[in-house]
Amino acid sequence: MRRTDFSFLPDRKRLLYEQIARSYRLQERRKNPPFVPFEKRLLESKIAVVSVTGAYLKDQKGFTSKESEQDYRFREIPLAFKHEDLDFFAIDWEPTEARKDHNVVLPVDRLILLQKEGLIGKIHETIYSFAGFNRYQKMLTKSIDRLYEALKSAEVDGALILPCSYRTGDTACQIALQLEQHGIPTVTQMPFYEQALISGPPRSTFINFPFGRVFGRADHVVLHTAVLRDTLRLFEKAKIPGEVICLSFVWSFGKIPNW
Repeated sequence: MRRTDFSFLPDRKRLLYEQIARSYRLQERRKNPPFVPFEKRLLESKIAVVSVTGAYLKDQKGFTSKESEQDYRFREIPLAFKHEDLDFFAIDWEPTEARKDHNVVLPVDRLILLQKEGLIGKIHETIYSFAGFNRYQKMLTKSIDRLYEALKSAEVDGALILPCSYRTGDTACQIALQLEQHGIPTVTQMPFYEQALISGPPRSTFINFPFGRVFGRADHVVLHTAVLRDTLRLFEKAKIPGEVICLSFVWSFGKIPNW
């Protein structure tokens, strides 16, 4: 089994996640996850973005650590938001880079570039943002059902699900599985290989970048766009339910701050 490299994390965090990775390796992979064929060409498709990064606009009610019902509800963010109006509630990741450039975890500007290039047909005008909490399953399930109804009403062809850490990755997998059960194809970009392998999102890529920096460093437009392009292509390429495609990008920017 491939192993996630956590060497760029602070030492205590590295040891913690290496232990979690070992526990995953002792588990069996999820068998036969729900898998909805992606029948259109990406160029002809309408794709929605589901962010699992605790993103919210400053005029919205922010997420809190109370994990109340309000914290499990997704926030709706217009595609044309301004960076200075956005903030993050980071439950288990370090957010300074994302606050400099939201594209390191929420690459909307790069997605628009790829639309202009002709890779995808249309981007749904609303981003759906989850904090990443999942302790109270009934509340999370209810919120994902609401998400499905919104995506169905918008007539999207697929959902791109973007976590940025261990806990948000777990929630992202649940979102992906539940949406595919309802009939919406998904692609999930995962930063934790063992978690992706065991949790079994229907289609996923793995990128071995630090939590909170899953598309690279701030303002690195070329890298962000390349990572996103390879992730989006999985809509068309994935044929085996639960397959994890490992992206070949290598983190070369040193350790990240503690959190």
